[in-house]
Amino acid sequence: MDVKLTSFAGQYKRYFLAAPILTVVETSSELLLPLMMGKIVDEGIRQENRSGIFLIGAAMLATALGGLLCGILSARFSSRASQGYGANLRQALFEKIQEFSFADIDSFSTASLVTRCTTDARQIQEVALQIIRMLVRAPALLVVSLLICLRLNRKLSCVYLAAVPVLFLLVAGIMHATRPLYGMMQRKIDALNASVQENMIGIRVVKTFVRTALEKEKFRRANDAVMDTAVHAGARIALMHPCSTAVFNATAIGLYWVGGHMVGSGELLSGELLTFISYLNNIMFSVMMFTMVLTRLSRVQVCLARCREVLTHEPDIRSGSVVPETVRGSIRMEHVSFRYPGAASGTWALSDVTLDIAAGEFVAIIGPTGCGKTTLVHLIPRFYDAAEGCVQIDGRDVRDYDLEALRSHIGIVLQNNRLFSGTIRENLLWGAPDAGEEELLQALRDAQAEEFVLGFPDGLDTRMDQGGVNVSGGQKQRLCIARALLKRPAILILDDATSAVDSTTEARLRAAFRRAHRRCTVLLVTQKISSVREADRIVVLDKGAVHAVGTHEQLLRSDPVYQEICRSQQEGGEQEVEHNG
Repeated sequence: MDVKLTSFAGQYKRYFLAAPILTVVETSSELLLPLMMGKIVDEGIRQENRSGIFLIGAAMLATALGGLLCGILSARFSSRASQGYGANLRQALFEKIQEFSFADIDSFSTASLVTRCTTDARQIQEVALQIIRMLVRAPALLVVSLLICLRLNRKLSCVYLAAVPVLFLLVAGIMHATRPLYGMMQRKIDALNASVQENMIGIRVVKTFVRTALEKEKFRRANDAVMDTAVHAGARIALMHPCSTAVFNATAIGLYWVGGHMVGSGELLSGELLTFISYLNNIMFSVMMFTMVLTRLSRVQVCLARCREVLTHEPDIRSGSVVPETVRGSIRMEHVSFRYPGAASGTWALSDVTLDIAAGEFVAIIGPTGCGKTTLVHLIPRFYDAAEGCVQIDGRDVRDYDLEALRSHIGIVLQNNRLFSGTIRENLLWGAPDAGEEELLQALRDAQAEEFVLGFPDGLDTRMDQGGVNVSGGQKQRLCIARALLKRPAILILDDATSAVDSTTEARLRAAFRRAHRRCTVLLVTQKISSVREADRIVVLDKGAVHAVGTHEQLLRSDPVYQEICRSQQEGGEQEVEHNG
């Protein structure tokens, strides 16, 4: 997909058009002033024409005021244009990331995506402002100054014409040498952000294991890497100033040398030489501005490429077109295999899984750690797509469904529960935006959360800090379960959803799940035997494959993997296995 970065100008196009025009008018008015000053010297003072001096002086004042007004408007419009462009770019990046699958996000990394949406977008926004103001102003100053000088005296203008190409060649060489360092610096910033993000998310683990010193050292290394790369880039960019100064000093010497001889021989008036010197300052200022913007462009080219990479990335999961009116909730997997992106060849998380789940069935999925339980249920809402085989809901391949429509019929409580900043009510309404007070309370009752929520002074309107850090792990799990139940989905997936609750609360939750499965299909991923006893069927996974399917009693009699799980969870070890005999 081709993305034109100019398209993000959007509703601010008129400011992008008006600001450069005003900048050119402002610049032109400034350039007229030295010319008028030369006329005052040659036509006013030399000829003792007092009225001419006042007339030209009034024209200079009017020109200066007009330039001031254009400059103020140009600055205002430039700011609006660049800020609007940055806002549109960040919005487009964020919306694009929302289309990414889990695999897409893994391939970019969360820290890198954050950097692209913030640091990279801000760099582009700032350079957009400089382009409108300086990159228009500098060439206008340069070109108009040279044209005026050529009109005044072509021979003396040759000094300028010889100096400008030399300067631009120096700038181009320095930019070419610096650009790779800027690309490296943005990657170092990604690593720095990753270090901060990882530390903030895992701060409790860091403090528990007394690893603060290690984390400080890790951050110091990432921080120093950014600094060292920036210093190297800055050292190369710093060459621009002495190079520019040397060229301009040589140009000034040339002007005084050639101009002095011409004034002495009568070829040039002293006022014209004064005008030339004034334009030298304009040309120097314009080229310095130009080089400053070009310096920023070296870095922003990298930022543009990184943003374009996100905007043009085709998500590996594409939405289908089927929008079902209702979903019964039957699930079928036919010879499904899956391997995570970047995994070694032949390393399969799931291998040749075939499974039939009827609509309204309560199915538990159990197995050793790392056997693929979570991976299996992630294929149903298409967080990932199967590498081989197909997953069907109600007899249709999930890849045929519109993604939003598919996921609107699936409720899921993930292993890593996530609440968002806002009130408890706002978090619950993610499940059903139009839910009334009684529906919210019923969902809380089913999730065994009503008592502690109503125990808060503000009840449902209690504020949640980011990530829900002001509630316990068990309370967070129950709120996430309430949110999923409120959705009244056709398929309810509970991925280790009761790991942080006590056995009494878990028993009450199982009763709620049994009530829920009368109207929807329930998939319960768990490690606890106590949670799966009452399931209609239990799927035992081992090494990414379906090892056995049956009820608790059937598996206890016939399946060694299930027997081992039971044995490991029984106090004294073997009473149920011995009962199996």
